[in-house]
Amino acid sequence: MEPGANPEGRSEVDALRARIAELERAKGIHGHVESALRESQERAGALLESPFEAIVITDAQGRIVSVNANALALFGYGRDELLGQPVERLVPERFRASHVAHRGRYVAEPFRRPMGRGLELAGLRRDGTEFPLDVSLSFTETADGMLFLAFIRDLSGSRRSDEARRRVEARAEALLEAASEGIVIVDRTGRIVSVNAKAEVLFGYPRTEILGRPLEILMPERLRELHVAHRDGYFADPRIRPMGRGLDLVGRRKDGSEFPIEISLSYIETEEGRQAMAFVTDITQRRVLEQASHQAERLASLGTLAAGVAHEINNPMGILNSRIEVMLMEASDRGFPADVVEDLQVLHRNVARVSRIAQGLLSFARATPVLRARVNLNDVIADTLLLARNQMGKDGIEIRTVLDPRPLFVLGHGNALEQVLLNLLTNAQAAIVGPGFVRIATELVPGLPGRVRLMVSDTGGGIPADVIPRIFDPFYTTKETGTGLGLSLAYGIIRDHNGTIDVESRPGEGTTFTLTFPEWREEPGTI
Repeated sequence: MEPGANPEGRSEVDALRARIAELERAKGIHGHVESALRESQERAGALLESPFEAIVITDAQGRIVSVNANALALFGYGRDELLGQPVERLVPERFRASHVAHRGRYVAEPFRRPMGRGLELAGLRRDGTEFPLDVSLSFTETADGMLFLAFIRDLSGSRRSDEARRRVEARAEALLEAASEGIVIVDRTGRIVSVNAKAEVLFGYPRTEILGRPLEILMPERLRELHVAHRDGYFADPRIRPMGRGLDLVGRRKDGSEFPIEISLSYIETEEGRQAMAFVTDITQRRVLEQASHQAERLASLGTLAAGVAHEINNPMGILNSRIEVMLMEASDRGFPADVVEDLQVLHRNVARVSRIAQGLLSFARATPVLRARVNLNDVIADTLLLARNQMGKDGIEIRTVLDPRPLFVLGHGNALEQVLLNLLTNAQAAIVGPGFVRIATELVPGLPGRVRLMVSDTGGGIPADVIPRIFDPFYTTKETGTGLGLSLAYGIIRDHNGTIDVESRPGEGTTFTLTFPEWREEPGTI
């Protein structure tokens, strides 16, 4: 202690200094508290003014105590118009009573509810318009009691996008279903994910049976393994492939039957990954027309040749026939030996046979008479059966007719059409061993307005598949006797009538010939 110092004074000074230091520390703490409070308020304010969502804060009674700028813009109110008002002011009137009940339950047992709950919610703007919205709910404890926060998002744009997407999807679905081709869509594993109505018709499967199954069920079993490799290669290097590539493709129906098809390939990228689209066209009719065209060209060429050959044969055959007939008459007058007479008779028979062949060649080359008239197919059948029924009946063959009750008129030549039908009946008679029957039917062609058809079916042994393509060729026959010109002549006559002749046959199951013609219709104003 310094000399002359007062101990009591010193003690008071030290106490004063300690108090000052204590106050300064308290001031610092208070400053930190105020700073923290300001930062907290700033953060709350920044949160309230979120640029992403509208925020509405209510108290336990449902009165609005705070809103952010987004909420004001969304509902079209000024801040003073909303503060202190019940939150139901922002709800369409028809929902207000139920909303009060919902709000009461939430206040009693608050919980945090995120957006995207799939609820159909609506907001009401100041101008009375409504809009779809989604709401996330939360709550907080404050000195003034519990407050409830609603984070609101306008779904108008999303709904419009959803509606637009649905419209696009509906249009795409309509186009898919209306397409004239069969459409089959598969994923990378080759599973069928979609088909259209035409594909159901082509392959005979309802879509419920085909979705999720491998694409290869739509093709013959012998081609399936090879197709898997082609399919994998396509997904590895997808490209648009148009139709008409000249590939011989075959489809397989549910009943096991096969048919020629043409396919165009494309691909799409989806949320589920890349998918391939096959546009399938049944080209059976096209193949039939192509074959008919080739057959017509071939027969036309053969007809020209046949006419020339027939003329060259006819003249010498006529001379030979006349000379042999004279020799036969002389043989009986002069008493020629029997073996000579027999030789002359053999020569006469074979010359007559060659003459018949030459006459057949001329008939094959000659077009059906140009003069045409209205001919009822049912009358053609009746007239032909007058000639054929008795003879076929002697062989135990029954003829059954199923004729359309209406007259089925075509424009043509009755005698020529009778010749065709008689030839078909003669072939059927030769094909049936023992008792059997032939069925003759006429009808309008279903699904083809303006076309009529005549069908001749027999219960014979059928025609092997490798023989069918050749049966209309001149001189082709599987019989021990015959010229092989009958069906060629029939083909030419039907062609001259602007018709078609088709054959369906399986060994052991009989044969059906179908003749199809344009229907003759009376022109308006004619008598």
